[in-house]
Amino acid sequence: MRMFKRSKTTEIAPVSKSRVWEVDFLRGLMILCVVWDHTLNDIRVDAGGNYKTAFFQALYDFSCNYAQSTLRAVCQPIIVIIFIFTAGLSCSFSKNNFNRSLKLIAVSLIMTLGGFAVSVILKKHLIIYFNVIHCIALSVFLWSIAEWFWNKCGKNWQKCIFATVMSIEVVCVFVVGYSAKNTPWTSENGHLFFLVQHTGENFSHFAAMDYRTFLPDFGWFLLGALLGRALYKNKQTLFPYVNPKYVSPITFIGRKTLIIYFVSKILTYAFIYLFHGVFDIL
Repeated sequence: MRMFKRSKTTEIAPVSKSRVWEVDFLRGLMILCVVWDHTLNDIRVDAGGNYKTAFFQALYDFSCNYAQSTLRAVCQPIIVIIFIFTAGLSCSFSKNNFNRSLKLIAVSLIMTLGGFAVSVILKKHLIIYFNVIHCIALSVFLWSIAEWFWNKCGKNWQKCIFATVMSIEVVCVFVVGYSAKNTPWTSENGHLFFLVQHTGENFSHFAAMDYRTFLPDFGWFLLGALLGRALYKNKQTLFPYVNPKYVSPITFIGRKTLIIYFVSKILTYAFIYLFHGVFDIL
């Protein structure tokens, strides 16, 4: 009979690396709102209201009322801002924001070149020069540079200088961006059209399709990125008492925002073009 029993080795459970559900949820909710807005806009603009069926004519009438409604005027800018803000938050969970920015830039170029190709084929102006995806791509790229400088700040005084510079940058971005919205720039330099709101015929052509100015949206992205570093240092949810499975449909969408954005846009336009423009049965 053994006097002592062999003790069991205590194993340390690995730290869970589950996703922060609230960021995916917010991003998923916003992309659903974006898809809703884009779909109604495509129904209203692409066919010009010349629908044969009562259902699509009713959809067209609804989309016209929606486009002129106070609800859209108030909610649409807020939704896009939150979408860009959550893109900044997401930078806190990316292993390499520089590589992520390169992928987004590639997607943005494909979007613009694809629009150019379709414009040539259909003989319609469908080129998207700079929209929310371009804005996020450029924002992530600039943030990756800011991260590089932050990682070089080893002393407290260096970190204080960095924080001061970033704070001034956010303020300047908002001031310049929102000032240009109230008083658009009159420059005819096409290289600056993406930056802020302009006036003029050339700018109207540039902004004819889905368009967003880089400023002040970059400011909302920076706020999200800076807040993400402060709130998610340990990359853990701030709401651990919520069971993620109850919000999993929305969080799944939030993890696939880029795919959903493109697929919904392509399918909607292709559906309207084929069944209205080609077969003329809508």
